[in-house]
Amino acid sequence: MASETAQPLQPIREITFDYAGARAIGDVVGNMSGIAIDRELAWTVSDEGRSFECLRIGDAGFRLEEQYKLDDFFPGLPSGHEADLESVDVFGGRLWLCGSHCRVRREPKVVGTLDPGFKRRTSRHLLGSIELGGSGKPKRGTGHALPFTGDGSLRRRLRENAYLSGFLNLPSKENGLDIEGLTLMQRRLLLGLRGPVIDSHAIVVSLPRKAALLPEEGKPHLHMLDLGGLGVRDLARDGEAVLIIAGPVTGADGPFRIHRWQPSGAGRIEKPETIYEWPTNHRHPEGLCPYAIDGRPGILVVYDTSNKGPGAATTATADWVA
Repeated sequence: MASETAQPLQPIREITFDYAGARAIGDVVGNMSGIAIDRELAWTVSDEGRSFECLRIGDAGFRLEEQYKLDDFFPGLPSGHEADLESVDVFGGRLWLCGSHCRVRREPKVVGTLDPGFKRRTSRHLLGSIELGGSGKPKRGTGHALPFTGDGSLRRRLRENAYLSGFLNLPSKENGLDIEGLTLMQRRLLLGLRGPVIDSHAIVVSLPRKAALLPEEGKPHLHMLDLGGLGVRDLARDGEAVLIIAGPVTGADGPFRIHRWQPSGAGRIEKPETIYEWPTNHRHPEGLCPYAIDGRPGILVVYDTSNKGPGAATTATADWVA
């Protein structure tokens, strides 16, 4: 449960997400990987498909208002495969989206074996933002993203870092590069890495930013965090602090924890405060954001296995803790 120095979070309340009417519903429900809330709207992403969803907040939970195709906002996004979106944030009047940028091992042709080859899918290499209009909805023609490959791309910039360069060609679940968290601060963009975990330390990449795009100049700054050997599964801004979901690099069932972190520029290993830990038999938490109910502050957590039972084909559930 919570650490000895942290106040434990209060009991969990279940929140329903209704995605009735969504295209490719199986790619959305049960595969939630990130969430952000802006006024009366919730934005969710999944690690399947090529879309992002807008839901309106109501008394009975969240209901799908509109589903958007990534290709309508980022026309140069490589086609043919899922975008593997892992995190979303709203900041500065823009909706920010990030893919995993990872490599994965090919599925073996023979059961019980391991294929030596890898999948290289640049459709996963999206880091961009979209302007939101006065209604809070995305405006067509305002999507901006870093190049997906080559000069200026995120993988190229990270390859130049001495700590990260040796991990970029490894599959994600073998301690290779896997971006699963994104949040914006006043002058920096933070990317939380599920992998690599370096010498048992999790990595958050900090990049300087301008209004809509990351500047070409400026080297990434690495925050090295002591999360007990776990990687970052999501990030969320909470005032001047950052909330972190920590979990295994592999597909193991735990442990999973929520931490609160005050970013430092000191260059030393940082140890965020632990505020919650799930039981090991719980669903895998994948995304979080601050969310108040009836004026009471709390944290909303979404899962990638929240809709595996029968009779719930259009709904998913999230947990709210006070």
